[in-house]
Amino acid sequence: MTYPRSHLVDPAGGNYHVCARCVRRAYLCGVDKISGRDFSHRRKWIERRILELGEIFTVSIYAYAVMTNHYHIVLRVEPRPLTDVEVVDRWLLLCPVTAVNTSQQYCHEARKFAILADQEKLADLRLRLCSLSWFMRFLNEPLARMANSEDRCKGRFWEGRFKSQRLLDEAAVLACMVYVDLNPIRAGIATTPSDSNFTSIQRRIRDNKANVFLQPIKAVNSSRSPLPFEPLSLGDYLHLVRWTQGSQSIRKKSMSFGVSYSLLCNHTDADQWFRDHLPCPDEWPRALGSIDALKEHARELGQCWIKRRRRTVDK
Repeated sequence: MTYPRSHLVDPAGGNYHVCARCVRRAYLCGVDKISGRDFSHRRKWIERRILELGEIFTVSIYAYAVMTNHYHIVLRVEPRPLTDVEVVDRWLLLCPVTAVNTSQQYCHEARKFAILADQEKLADLRLRLCSLSWFMRFLNEPLARMANSEDRCKGRFWEGRFKSQRLLDEAAVLACMVYVDLNPIRAGIATTPSDSNFTSIQRRIRDNKANVFLQPIKAVNSSRSPLPFEPLSLGDYLHLVRWTQGSQSIRKKSMSFGVSYSLLCNHTDADQWFRDHLPCPDEWPRALGSIDALKEHARELGQCWIKRRRRTVDK
């Protein structure tokens, strides 16, 4: 059953796991197995666009992974107290004014003045800047145009509307970040987090300036708000990623105190981590979280149950 976006996304904001896939699952961002053409440079387009839009929209990027035919993002959408000038400046970064016979600067200032004088338009733009749907629109549409222009073709680049998944508690956010960072390893195109190209975890490991774009794992003397779970060091987070990556038999033997403490601090344990919080590649429930969190979410939606890992959770 397909649900309307208004039923999946809370206009007041929240934490989400989103995914978009290329049409027919073709390798339009990797090496095409039929033609042999290499489109890997498009993965850099997507990564750069994700980080750019995270600075313009009132969106916090927690994790991302750009694969050969799809991408994942874990993020938070939240209204922020922007001034009218900030709203207009951000919008004009998204939709710059094009000048033909007059100067670019003059047209930009004229457009800015016109929007500032229109309170109804300002209110609409303010809502757009904290909208997940508008964020995804400005992410997917330009990339599709660029790819179609490069291929000299028309038609769909993405297979349809993006998928979104509500993350109801701190453990669900942490688990989705781990799941997304492990995508290249799970797909067999990388062996360690540090060589997982076009992922947030590689960026955190290699780039000391990653916090310019990404929410820091542990916000120390940072102007950015911390992630919505108990603070972890990058080392503890990497231990959790590697432990989650291991086979079930290895996980039982190698569960260190650090991993156990990270799970305990976020109100979960090893069993709940894999049963309730960590996404499954072949499933896409509308929401992830503990049983209690899912029950509460069902009550908010006025529903009797919510699908959970091929099970139902009663209201």
